[in-house]
Amino acid sequence: MVDLQPHSPAWADDYRREAERLAVALGTRVDALEHIGSTAVPGLLAKPIIDVAARTSPGTDPFALGAALTDLGFERHAAGPKTHAVYVRLDGARRTHILHAFRPDQWDDCNQRLFRDRLLGDPVARQRYATLKEALAGLDDGRAYTAAKTALITDLVTDERAARGLPAAPVWDK
Repeated sequence: MVDLQPHSPAWADDYRREAERLAVALGTRVDALEHIGSTAVPGLLAKPIIDVAARTSPGTDPFALGAALTDLGFERHAAGPKTHAVYVRLDGARRTHILHAFRPDQWDDCNQRLFRDRLLGDPVARQRYATLKEALAGLDDGRAYTAAKTALITDLVTDERAARGLPAAPVWDK
């Protein structure tokens, strides 16, 4: 079953702790870290997984961070997107953190950051997304949960891209 929980202020603290650990481990290979995903948006139901976006420094391959992340418990999510690198940290079989690493040229128009910004800045968008998540909370299949959100996420990201003068783009980075 998809584990959605009421927003917790502790998620921001968890992000800050993880960002500090990542900054130390990755050093100059990254030059920005941000909290993304539903845990970054106060008031939203969310899976209790902390999503972090990292902008790699110029010349750093996002897919080559694995060795620096191993001691933190992260491993590369090989089945993840091909446009940016994804690393996951588990507690047993449960994901606790996901690191999305982007090249510098991807940062300003990265859909994950744009979606977070739309939800933070637009109360109507946030409510639409919250209502959908509440309706889907009882699903047993995580893939079905994600698929059921795709149309609304696409609409909201497209709105944010348009507001910034960016062209429409596919939401899923495969």
